[in-house]
Amino acid sequence: MKLPRTLLTGALLLLQSLPLLQAEAPRAVATFQSLGLYWKPDGGSVDREVRVHYRKAGAENWREAMPLWFDDMQHDGGMEAHSREYRGSIVQLDAGSDYEVKLKLQDGEERILQTRTRSDKFKIARTVSLPASTDEIFTITEGGSESEGYVLYEAAPDAVWDADNQLDHQVKVDASYVILRGLHLKGAIQHGIVLGDVTDVVIEHCEVSGWGRTRENGEAVCYNAAVFSQGENLERITIQYNDFHHPRSDSNSWKQRRPNGSFHPEGPAGIAFFEGQGGHVIRFNRIYSDMEHMFYDVLGGRKNFSYSGFPVKDTDIHDNFISHSWDDGLEIEGADMNVRIYNNYIDMTYGAIGAATASLGPLYIFRNVYAVSRKHEGTDPNSYRGHYLVKIGNENLKWTHGRIYIFHNTSLQPPPFEGFSDKSSGAQAGIAFTSKKKTQRNIVSRNNLIHLRKPSDWAIRDTQLTPNNDYDYDMHDGKAMYAEGNGRNNIQASPVYRRRNDGLLELVPGSPGHDAGQRLPNFNDDFAGKAPDMGAVETAGSTAKPELWPEFPKALNESEK
Repeated sequence: MKLPRTLLTGALLLLQSLPLLQAEAPRAVATFQSLGLYWKPDGGSVDREVRVHYRKAGAENWREAMPLWFDDMQHDGGMEAHSREYRGSIVQLDAGSDYEVKLKLQDGEERILQTRTRSDKFKIARTVSLPASTDEIFTITEGGSESEGYVLYEAAPDAVWDADNQLDHQVKVDASYVILRGLHLKGAIQHGIVLGDVTDVVIEHCEVSGWGRTRENGEAVCYNAAVFSQGENLERITIQYNDFHHPRSDSNSWKQRRPNGSFHPEGPAGIAFFEGQGGHVIRFNRIYSDMEHMFYDVLGGRKNFSYSGFPVKDTDIHDNFISHSWDDGLEIEGADMNVRIYNNYIDMTYGAIGAATASLGPLYIFRNVYAVSRKHEGTDPNSYRGHYLVKIGNENLKWTHGRIYIFHNTSLQPPPFEGFSDKSSGAQAGIAFTSKKKTQRNIVSRNNLIHLRKPSDWAIRDTQLTPNNDYDYDMHDGKAMYAEGNGRNNIQASPVYRRRNDGLLELVPGSPGHDAGQRLPNFNDDFAGKAPDMGAVETAGSTAKPELWPEFPKALNESEK
């Protein structure tokens, strides 16, 4: 049959308009314990999987990792290079180690990539002793280099720099390859530490408190932070082993109208990066406060609905204790390209993790624990209302295509608020689109334990019934809304716990969710028993309690045995 000329012409024009996939060699971008992988082989498509194996240099056997995800979108706005690209991560690696990564395109080529994780044993070029006190902003303009190492700026023992609300900020870092260690800062007008347009800065073993400005009308300035930057080229910032606590200012909650008429919280943050190129590691920090000095988002930034946002790409945020926010504990929104959020304990916030957009992805959210969820400091029922474990969705389709993996997270149900009728005080939503207008594609959830206050709460709420979202092997005791075909292996039940010697709660053997999860190569290879457990804690597993996690609160269904 001969096709009409108009149809042939239209088809030719369409083919000519489609971008060609130009093959590129695979590459890896390393943090201390993860690798972000990027590859454009000949013949890449959503129908052809790229399998991933890896091994430490010198090892005989290959280990399996998760397949790469194929981004079939044609991106603009400076992200053209990531159009029609395979991306993914390998996690739980050793720092400063050589690895081989094998990538195999289905029915296609195979590549072996030699790479190395970043070392967290920092080479020191020289050490600068900081003064015991200062009455002016301390600006660092001399740093090191990749070849020579870092310049270490080290505080004297027990030294406290008190700005007494007289300095806009206390330390400005305007040099790269700098380590700032051991400073105790308090009382800055706006920020504790400000980073310029720098790379390769380490902030460790510091304490920052009492920062944050409030305007004359009583409205707190948003995103005054213990560590702040708006550097466009900010890259490879390591923030570790710090205490950032009790800002001077206080965010409004969603029940408090600001002078400008909005109810949206605005106030201080723990860490706020407005721009940057990613590559950060934020780990082993305690960021906390009290009910009179609440954060807006504890970690976050701007341009959430974009190809940038926070923390942009190639970043690990893990093993932190996060609390006291009237919005998100962790606001991880924007490009989210090979961003990994794991082993964080989040408490006393309205929502735990904001992932309203992932415009590029993949974003990995795994083995995080959420405790108390609360809307406002009041004592009426609406003030005690809880919200989400993971917030999903945006109205603009352009920013909601990136892959999001949500694995092995737990929402706890701590004891009830005193004098309130609910039997517990945890989340009232699990993985949730927060309105019917919002959407997010390419979500994969597995092995999450979503314990809710009431059976009427939403455990999974995909209001668009998105066809290519994949929710399965999760356990919850609330309602679920998703496209037909999802949840075939979900478990509708409440957890039954027993307490470990270290204070964590693990599922009682034989109870719902125990040995009922799905194997996820590289993410739960160390499971004990017949299959992985659902939730963040593996029963009888060998993994130690993360250092900054507290004992889990008393659970509703905690066994005395």
